[in-house]
Amino acid sequence: MLLELLITKQDDFLEKWQKILKDEYAIDVNPNMQKNIINIFTNEFPTGSSKKTYEDCIFISNNNGIYRVNNDFLQLLHNDEFVKMIKELIVLGKNRFNTQYRKKYKNTDFALYQKYTYEDVCRLLNWEHNLVPLNIGGYKYDRQTNTFPVFINYMKDDSVSASINYEDRFINNKRFISISKSGRNMASEDVQNFLHAQERNIDVELFVRKNKDDEISKEFYYLGKINATGNAKEFVMKNTDKTAVEIEWILDTSVRDDIYDYIIK
Repeated sequence: MLLELLITKQDDFLEKWQKILKDEYAIDVNPNMQKNIINIFTNEFPTGSSKKTYEDCIFISNNNGIYRVNNDFLQLLHNDEFVKMIKELIVLGKNRFNTQYRKKYKNTDFALYQKYTYEDVCRLLNWEHNLVPLNIGGYKYDRQTNTFPVFINYMKDDSVSASINYEDRFINNKRFISISKSGRNMASEDVQNFLHAQERNIDVELFVRKNKDDEISKEFYYLGKINATGNAKEFVMKNTDKTAVEIEWILDTSVRDDIYDYIIK
């Protein structure tokens, strides 16, 4: 929607974008969302190699506190073929949203059982910056948004090091066991945030894929919000001297049978 306003060279495009989202999609733009979208359009959102890859992809610029369409992008808009391609992408984006993602899960920007990459999750949680998967690991807490996504590769490769061979597992399609990062104990901050997420108003979201080399889906299925039951225990990881914490979770919504069977079998 914002890109459509930019190519038509609208003034006050951020304000108009917020109104469109509110009127047409019932989406309220909060400060984190606005900061996120500005960082995407100014190339401040990417990190690592992708920041360099897209260094010329700057759509808007800050001019004394007022955002304007970037001059280089304005020049490209004189090319009718370029504008035609962007319009086609906008139509595609709207259609994909309306057919696959419009039915949002509870108060999130995710659609239950749709598939998302690490970057998609960072964007849709309105994080200020993207994080490379290595810096996320199995989970990452973002203080600004108070969000805590959990990423699970359900089937582990035999070559995985013992210190990161986490035995995450479903008990059934409503309950789940996850393992903290190695070197953690019951007093660790991330473990405490998990165990006390509800009272601390932290949103914990579950994303699962069969394994990281899955040819069918390299993205993660979004399985909804999860809450720790309070059942947790510290242990020493197999074949290591590292401690970790096993945490039991209950899912807000039971995993759909076909997806559950696909993941665990």
